[in-house]
Amino acid sequence: MGYHSSPILAFLMTLLNIRLGWWLGNPGVYGQDTSRRSHPGISILPMLDEAFGRTDDTSRYVYLSDGGHFDNLGLLEMTLRRCHLIVVSDAAADRDCVFHDLGNAIRKIRVDLGVPITIDGMLRIFSRASGKLGKYCAVGTIDYQAVDGPDAVNGRLLYIKPCVYGGEPVDLFNYAEASQDFPHETTMDQWFTESQFESYRMLGLHTIAEIANGAWDAADFGDFLKRVDDYLKPPTPASS
Repeated sequence: MGYHSSPILAFLMTLLNIRLGWWLGNPGVYGQDTSRRSHPGISILPMLDEAFGRTDDTSRYVYLSDGGHFDNLGLLEMTLRRCHLIVVSDAAADRDCVFHDLGNAIRKIRVDLGVPITIDGMLRIFSRASGKLGKYCAVGTIDYQAVDGPDAVNGRLLYIKPCVYGGEPVDLFNYAEASQDFPHETTMDQWFTESQFESYRMLGLHTIAEIANGAWDAADFGDFLKRVDDYLKPPTPASS
């Protein structure tokens, strides 16, 4: 787990056969004869490496995880590749809406790559406990020009986060009342019930419908982003 690694925890997890990744052939220069293999030919050596935390990129096999311990959103790698339109769906458990993963990613990208990312306008995404009526998403600017010069094209970030504000369909309201942590129930729960799974699926559908103003048949993604901008505009004050 990168800088979160613990030798004692690694040993215990190996002993109990609890793993967060998969052993695969190294795709780099150290895996000339293993890169195309789906698993190690002899398991005892990788098991020992796993038990003693010897999981680096100089081995014939690498321990592949989802990378959540470093950048749970995958935003850093997309920025490194200079992607100009990045859509992030932040489904991490964050019931207080403090944006752990987004803040962590923006911080690492600024420090490691020198690329600033700023959220356009006010970030109006709120937790259920706040009682505030907010938005399901935010947009930001990825300032590639800060590193690559004025001729570079800056990127756009669409950040989507599951929220419950009270205007959702009645079945979502019912499930949300039964589970006060929804939609940020712990990721330790890996055994979803049918109603739980359907509630998350329907919340995702409802979220995109709200953001896109119900227009699933947008001509292209540029049209979809225009609808996002319209969705995020502050309400016009009523005239007296």
